Amino acid sequence: MIIKKGIKDIVSYVYQSGDLNMEYFSMARAQQGTQAHQAVQKDYKKEECEVHVEYAKTIGEDEFLMAGRMDLLLKSHEGWTVGEIKSTTRNLDHISEGDRPDHWAQAKFYAYILLKKFPDLSKINIRLIYCDLEGSLKRAFDQEFTLDVLEPFVQNTLEIYGAWFKILTLSQQKKMAASKALTFPFGAFRQYQRELSGTVYHCLDQKKRLLLRAPTGIGKTMGTIFPAIKALKHGEQKIFYLTAKTVGRTVAENAFDISLKKGWHGKITSLTAKAKMCFMEEVRCDPSYCPYAQGYFDRINGAVTDLFQSKNLFTMDTIREFAEKHKVCPFEYSLSMASISDSVIGDYNYLFDPKARLKRFFDEESDHLVLVDEAHNLYERACSMYTASLKKQSVMDLRLLFKGKSQRILKTLNSLNLKFIQFRHDMEDAGVDDVFKQSLDQGFLMQVQNSSQVIERYLADEELEPSLKNPLTEFYFELVQFLRIADYYDDAFKTQYAEVFGDLVITIHCLNPAPHLVADLKRIGAAVLFSATLHPMDYFKTLLLNNEPCEEMFLPSPFKRENLQLTVNYGISTKYQARKNSILPIIKHLYQMTQKEMGNYLFFFPSYQYMEEVYEAYRLLVDGEQEVMIQGRSMDDALRAAYLERFHAPRRVGLSAFAVLGGIFSEGIDLIGDSLVGAAIVGVGLPQINPLTQERRQYFQEAFGQGFDYAYTFPGFNKVMQAVGRVIRTESDKGRVLLIDSRYGTPEYMKLFPYEWQHAGFEV
Repeated sequence: MIIKKGIKDIVSYVYQSGDLNMEYFSMARAQQGTQAHQAVQKDYKKEECEVHVEYAKTIGEDEFLMAGRMDLLLKSHEGWTVGEIKSTTRNLDHISEGDRPDHWAQAKFYAYILLKKFPDLSKINIRLIYCDLEGSLKRAFDQEFTLDVLEPFVQNTLEIYGAWFKILTLSQQKKMAASKALTFPFGAFRQYQRELSGTVYHCLDQKKRLLLRAPTGIGKTMGTIFPAIKALKHGEQKIFYLTAKTVGRTVAENAFDISLKKGWHGKITSLTAKAKMCFMEEVRCDPSYCPYAQGYFDRINGAVTDLFQSKNLFTMDTIREFAEKHKVCPFEYSLSMASISDSVIGDYNYLFDPKARLKRFFDEESDHLVLVDEAHNLYERACSMYTASLKKQSVMDLRLLFKGKSQRILKTLNSLNLKFIQFRHDMEDAGVDDVFKQSLDQGFLMQVQNSSQVIERYLADEELEPSLKNPLTEFYFELVQFLRIADYYDDAFKTQYAEVFGDLVITIHCLNPAPHLVADLKRIGAAVLFSATLHPMDYFKTLLLNNEPCEEMFLPSPFKRENLQLTVNYGISTKYQARKNSILPIIKHLYQMTQKEMGNYLFFFPSYQYMEEVYEAYRLLVDGEQEVMIQGRSMDDALRAAYLERFHAPRRVGLSAFAVLGGIFSEGIDLIGDSLVGAAIVGVGLPQINPLTQERRQYFQEAFGQGFDYAYTFPGFNKVMQAVGRVIRTESDKGRVLLIDSRYGTPEYMKLFPYEWQHAGFEV
């Protein structure tokens, strides 16, 4: 077997060791490491730096083709020296010669290759150079090696790596053979599902992007996963199924599991947020606190091999089970499994979020296939991904905490606080407590940069008790996140200065993340973005793909239109100033709706306050004739489950459930058959008027001439479509929907009605 791998990859696998610690998690390390290397290399001649080397070595039936790049290769009358540079945040005095075997291992491979290529050399010196992040402070260790010593070292290393490489390769070969042989797992396609799968396959095969509007009931999950499996071209290519909600991840897991049971051979990792994966009471990746972080890299290879050879679908429960068995961090374990899996299921942020992106897959160009589920949610999520805040109170809390304990921390916090004070004075002089600016104060940004560096060095140098270390570390990562988002700042960003409950908060807001989404998508092979409510399509093409060329597909509902009795009442205004007078006519129409058929109903409202006012009036009206319940303002998982469970409980009277439009119960839930017979949507779902939404309106007006539609009308109507979609979930479902708002009778809204609503009846 030919095994072609980089030397760094080989030794990183075989010799990784140590803890999960702050240095590992520092988000800026890659860029800083490059800068530190370059700073050290300035002391040497150009031809002595970044020297490429490659070598082929045969072991048994395997031929290893290895390549790498030496940081330094120095030649003198005394002999040759291979230099390996490693940047670190640690105090250089605390580093010992034997701390990192993997650092030595990489240089030992280079020395071995040089000794093999130049037989006249009897020995080579290796110099391991540690430096700070600026490359100004250095500490070096030197060791001499001969071929007699390096030959068995290289032999043993390659044998270990080769055994693991063969396990992966065999699995990938099985995957590809099974992908070609796999037939549609359900036998017959549903109506329009064959067309869906064919179009998805074509776009993935041709490395295109597809915007797909496929309504409920068509089988989108399997209709996209199956053609993605068939479109795989080689063993290292992966399928990423990205979704915004837990229910989407569960549905994808089930679809992959069905494919496995029907004969596909693949390894699938389902990624879950760190907070849900963690075994500890606090999510604190500190080896002094967490035993699963301590010595993590000493145990991870065994844990990965065990799970890889034992299972095919790596769900949260499976990963946690094996993580406990091997005493490794379950979240980092899941990322390691994703690296060697054929398919990865996870949140949007693993591709699109600059602070959570899986850099091992998405920082360089690849031919991976990406399926983006419920893509109507991506704009709001992406805006939050490119948003970062800093609070004055956080600075004040740390100042109090470190008073009398660290002068250098107090000094940098005081400098940062002075900038906050300056901004507050500027706002007081202007007579405002909330202001947006087009630019980002460079003086403030420089102070944030300085504070992050001071804190990073301090955390590396000092042994702190948790009461000091934890809040300082948390603040450090807030600074790093602010700096990261600031790097993206352009005309689509605004800086908000706002007084929030007495605290001054500075926030970088992204108003249009589409250019960044497109940049992410361009680095991969192909992508399908799909949802039942990608409507209007031009709006989503702008928001998600920055109006770049793509394939578009709209599929009609497979269900008969007459299964949904849709009525539009355009005689009641639900605008804010008219809401008080709307309550009595609304409860009258809601009650009349429930009298047409006894069963379970969902009533959606644009705000909690409006919902609560109508709920109280409705409860008095029905006076025990119906069971009535309401969505709480704060509901944990148990309360949400209890709310939904009441739709499945046997009953002798009807159920009228009140919920917030665009909330947790207006999408992503399946109430099939008799569990839901109807829904009413009060209002048109417009986002609340606030400074941020108004900034979006202004931006989209200037950019596309459709400010109000992009900021209010279209997002609101999407919420309405999602809520309507709760009623008809299967071919046998029948139900009724009532839309209440005077605006539904206007041409602007009537032209938004999708094809499957064209039979709607109108009433005053």
